Amino acid sequence: MSARRKDTEKPQSSPAGNAHKRRKASSSRVTIKDVADQADVSIATVSNVLNRPAVVAPATLARVREVIDRLGFVRSSAAHQMRGGTSRSFGAVVLDASNPFSTETIRGLEDAVHEQGAAVVVCSTDGSPEREASYLRLLEEQRVQGIVITPATRSIRHLEALRARGTLVVLLDRRSSDNEFCSVSVDHARGGELAARHLFDLGHRRIAFINGPLHLSQCAERRRGMRRAARQSGLDAEESIIEYTIDPITAFEQTEAIVESLLAIPDRPTAVVCVNDQIAFAVLRALAERRVRVPRDMSVVGYDDVDFAAMLTPALTSVRQPKYELGRAAAELLIAETADPQHRHGDIRFEPELIERQSTTARARLNRYSPRGA
Repeated sequence: MSARRKDTEKPQSSPAGNAHKRRKASSSRVTIKDVADQADVSIATVSNVLNRPAVVAPATLARVREVIDRLGFVRSSAAHQMRGGTSRSFGAVVLDASNPFSTETIRGLEDAVHEQGAAVVVCSTDGSPEREASYLRLLEEQRVQGIVITPATRSIRHLEALRARGTLVVLLDRRSSDNEFCSVSVDHARGGELAARHLFDLGHRRIAFINGPLHLSQCAERRRGMRRAARQSGLDAEESIIEYTIDPITAFEQTEAIVESLLAIPDRPTAVVCVNDQIAFAVLRALAERRVRVPRDMSVVGYDDVDFAAMLTPALTSVRQPKYELGRAAAELLIAETADPQHRHGDIRFEPELIERQSTTARARLNRYSPRGA
């Protein structure tokens, strides 16, 4: 009797066992087979709906999509990649994503890519070739459809190797010298010339130029443009332009020391040109802390013309780059190349524009610097 009862009684589940069942139930996912069964089609048809909807009959396409929505099916990109496909994402490798210039450029990239039903993975190199190489390896492993990159090095041979292995590349804010890559850039030599010419035309004869490292082509080009403006103004570039180079990692700390240094020069410069607006903001702050008035005691020019440059007091004179348009154009070139790898490479070149505001004035109006700002 007792043996019979033992056979018919249901064993009691332990709390741990129930928890395991709940976890298993809650973690179950709707599969592509579930969708196929519900829609009464083959798995291959569901795959075509997800990847090649143009080849599916409209009525079937609508029915399968209705089942996908009703069941809450989410396809596995990882599984798709394991079968030899690419991901639904693009890579963007920039020097500094926190810089307002990069933020607006990335937004242009994202908008264009979003329209294709894909996403952008953003990586900041801080100008480090080692960090850039690490990110490129990771993006290649993720099989992104392509990469938009602002190179951290003068040589781009490593990008040629990347492309040879099957990853498409578009250069951002950098030209392809031999048309081996699609590229989108700004005429930075012209930008440097605009900044310097503006100040020389105002009567300034000694200008401090706070630049980035010259292995970055943008910085080298702006330097070339400034020196050209000096020569065209009948000045000796070596005498009229006092150059300082900052490291992207410690830029703000260096800026403080640079301002201290240039104010101590006996025949100090009467104007400062900055590699970007962020450095210009740091210069304005350092000058204000030393009671040096802008523009009365010192004129300041930035580069990029980010949104809040016009909101400062005084509003910042800056060289404007079409930031959003740069990013969008780069993404559109990359998308076009993914559709047709044999397409002719494009080289889009934007022109910079000087936006004159209240941070610059004629040299004749300047007072000689006094530590008390008197």
